[in-house]
Amino acid sequence: MRALAGAGLALICAALTGCGGGGGSAVEGAVTYDGTPVKAGAISFIAADTRGGGSGGAAIVDGTYKIPPEPGLKPGKYKVEIRWAKPTGKKFKSESGDMLDMTEEGLPEKYHTKSELTAEVTSGPNKIDFTLAK
Repeated sequence: MRALAGAGLALICAALTGCGGGGGSAVEGAVTYDGTPVKAGAISFIAADTRGGGSGGAAIVDGTYKIPPEPGLKPGKYKVEIRWAKPTGKKFKSESGDMLDMTEEGLPEKYHTKSELTAEVTSGPNKIDFTLAK
């Protein structure tokens, strides 16, 4: 079982937001799992047509995510991967000496590694919610 620190997740999310390239459409929405907002995680949009589009993503904070128009996403169809840094209730000491929460992947593979999720992004602002079931 792999554990991720909140700082590690923040780095992943920061890297995701830089992938859109060149401006595009804003995308935002809510993410819930089994009726509860996903507290902390990451969402990735991977272009279905690799010839014309890139990918992008954002952090999920308190059940919502937001990809601004810069970098934004190009209009088109996307495969979507969602990860949830679910707290385990355990703590670990960081290199700086801070005590951080240990987390583990809280979602089934069908929402990330073997994602079945898709979305279509249109020109302009988009509201795309994800209601994930157990």
